[in-house]
Order: sequence, then structure tokens, then C-alpha cells
Amino acid sequence: MVAILSGILFSSSFEPIGAWFLAPIAYAIFLSTLRKGGNLYKKSFLFAFVGAFVTLWWAGKYVGIIPLIFLALLHGLFYLPLGLIGRYTKNYLWFIPALLLIEELRSLFPFGGFSWMRIAFSQADAIYSHVISIGGALFLSGWVLLISLAIMRRDRYSFLTLIFLVFAPSLLTNSYNENRNISFIGIQGNTPSVGIGFNDRAQAVFNLHLQKTLKASSSKADVIIWPENAIDVDPFFYENVANSIESLTKRLNTPLIAGAITRKNGTLENVSLMYNESGEVVSLYSKQFLTPFGEYIPFRPLARLVSPYVDDVTDFAPGDSSQLHKVKDLKLAPLICYELLSDSLVRYAATRSDAFVAQTNSATFAGTAESAQQLEITRLRAIEHSREIASISTIGISAHIDINGRIINQTDENVSASLTGRIRSNTHQTLADKIGGSAPLITLAIFAFLPLARRIVRSS
Repeated sequence: MVAILSGILFSSSFEPIGAWFLAPIAYAIFLSTLRKGGNLYKKSFLFAFVGAFVTLWWAGKYVGIIPLIFLALLHGLFYLPLGLIGRYTKNYLWFIPALLLIEELRSLFPFGGFSWMRIAFSQADAIYSHVISIGGALFLSGWVLLISLAIMRRDRYSFLTLIFLVFAPSLLTNSYNENRNISFIGIQGNTPSVGIGFNDRAQAVFNLHLQKTLKASSSKADVIIWPENAIDVDPFFYENVANSIESLTKRLNTPLIAGAITRKNGTLENVSLMYNESGEVVSLYSKQFLTPFGEYIPFRPLARLVSPYVDDVTDFAPGDSSQLHKVKDLKLAPLICYELLSDSLVRYAATRSDAFVAQTNSATFAGTAESAQQLEITRLRAIEHSREIASISTIGISAHIDINGRIINQTDENVSASLTGRIRSNTHQTLADKIGGSAPLITLAIFAFLPLARRIVRSS
């Protein structure tokens, strides 16, 4: 029962509740019950299963509860190895590096990983959230677990450690190293419907974004940004769509960055296109990190037994290279929705760009906490890489985020809206960027030293 309650408590650190401080408290309770021993496999499984089931309930809103159960089941199975820790050692500090190793493996496997439930991704509002700029998401997760340990011990020294862990990182802030900026208008055009059939009507989503752009373009901007799937048919195939875009950009004398669905050699691709003022495509980025069971179906025959919607999904082809959009002298790195979960992809984009454009489509999960949870991940990526982000969604939440994760401006959900602002360039690299792909290994090594140090101290 304690494991279940702590799992629910951990889920409350994510939106829609978003009480970040509950994450270290939940893990303190969970680790305490593991330390006591007894039914460790059961406790570990229930904590992860329940936490995932409650946090990710939006995943089953339109496709049914069975896929949600499988997703939560996978999270629970990942936590089973914790039972081995209690079986073979009495040093409970080994639970910390074990939890971090599980989190890292889960972000990579299976199907490219699913890291939505990272401890770090519940911490956008935490006082110590800037720790992510030191060693990345895994390091922030480890920092939360250190706080959990301090809560568990409840002595004078642990209280002082707790104060340090919570408040010392508040001194860390990202700073700009240049003043270049561009103005933008982000268009949240809405969709004619929500759920898995949001784009069943060809060109309906495109027309809504086109109309909203014409209404919102009274003030001149350096670039217009449309979200993922805003052009819901192939603009290279539908001449009338290409002509409408050309007419729009010429009329407003403004370039357009838009998400679109295209076919290359008969294969679907999810792309971010940049049109110049004449309506010509000057840069194209094809999404590299595809959403399993959303943009392609692994083990399709088996998946068909789980969900009747499997055959409604046509497999997309992943892109094979990064491409920047250049507006004036600012290099903007497009990130398309699910790609925010990829540490390596986002880090590589940061090293080459001045700012991010995150294009997303939340219509499939409208009316759930999915969009708010994704916004928190986006904010943490802004802190991690010291890059401003214009995050534009079809139905919301769209937001302009500064390099310290602060929301400068945002829209409501499920409405047609526009977002205006100025994206400021930054080329500063955080320590997490400088360490690069070695950050997870370094983090695991640091936290594996904790139980080893305790053993050394006790034996001396």
C-alpha cells in the first residue's frame, strides 16, 4: 500500500497538479520502504506501475485503457531489478545509481526509449532546476534522489544537506552572451476536431492556420511559425496549398516556418519547412526521432491484437540529418514534438543553433494533461541548453520560453490563438552541452561512488 501511495504522490509532481516538491518526498517514502526489505519486487513494480498509470492516463483517452496498461506495465517491469539490490546488499545507497541506470536505459530502450516519466521532467518549477544545465536530465534526477536521501535520514546533518541541495542551485542562472533577436508570430490555428481523427478532413487544419494567420498579421514580424501538422496534406503535391502559401508569404512579405506531412518516394515524413517571402522552400527538416505507435508501429501483427487503431497508422520514415532554419542572422533549430525526449538530438541542435523552434500537435490528446506535461519538458530543455524556445502547438499550449525556463507568454488550450514575441539569440554552451554524451556515464559514476564511499568509511 505504501508503494502505491508513493507512486500516486510521485505522479502528483507532474501536471495537472504539478507539485514538484512531491517528487523527492515520494522517492523518500519509496526508498524507505525498500530499505525495510520484504516484497521488494512487488513494491518496486507497484510504485512504477501506479506512478506511470496515473501520470500517463492521457495516453489512453482516445485509444482505450489497454495500451495505457501496457505502457504502465513496461514502466513497472523496468523497476523490478531494484529487488536484487535489497537481496544482495544491505547498503540501500545502491538504490540511487540503480534507479538512475534504469531511467537512462528506459530513455533508450525499447523503440528508441520513452523518457516522459523521468524524475527530472517533473522539476521545471523546482528551486534547484538549473542543476540540469550542469549534467543534463539524468543529473537532475540524481539530485532529486539526493534530496530524498536527506529527507529519509532526518538528523541535523541531513537537514543542513537538505537546505544546501534545495537552495544552493538557485544561484545558478543562464545568461545571454549577445543581443541579436527576431520578432515572431506563432499561430495556434486549432483543429476541426480532436482525438485520433483530428485531421480526417483534408486541408481543414491548413485552412484554419491560414485564416488565423491573416487575422493575426496586422503587425509586421520577422517570421511566422506554424505548428506540427499545420499543413495536413503534402504541399509538394497539392498545388492549391502551395499557391496559398505563396500568396500568404508574398502578401505579408514574411517567411513562414510550418510543420507539414509530405511523401518522399511514396513514404510519409513529418517535416518542418521554411518558406521565404516568395513562397519558396529554402530549408526542410525531417523528423528523426519518431513516435512509436503514433508515427510507426513496431511489431504490427502483435500490436494489432492490443489496439483496433493500429491499422489507422501509416508508418513514417525518419529523417537522417539535422537542418536549421535561418531567419535574418539567427539560426533556429526545429524540434518536432516527441523529439524533445531525445537528449542527444536536442543537445546536437543546441550546439548548432541560436534558439529552438518546437513544433507540436496536441490534438490527439486534447483535454488532457499531455500538453502541460510537454511544456514542462520544453522549459527544462531551455534551461539545460540555455536556448530560448518558441513552442507552437495546433491547439495549445503554445509558449515563448526564455533561457531560464521562464514562460514569457503563453496561450490557452483548445482555442484559436496567436503568440507574439521576440526570440533572443544565445550561443553560450552550458556545462551539460560541453560534457555532451558523456554526461550520463559521469552521472552514474558519481552516484555509484556514494555506496562505495559509505563502505570505505565504515571499514576504516
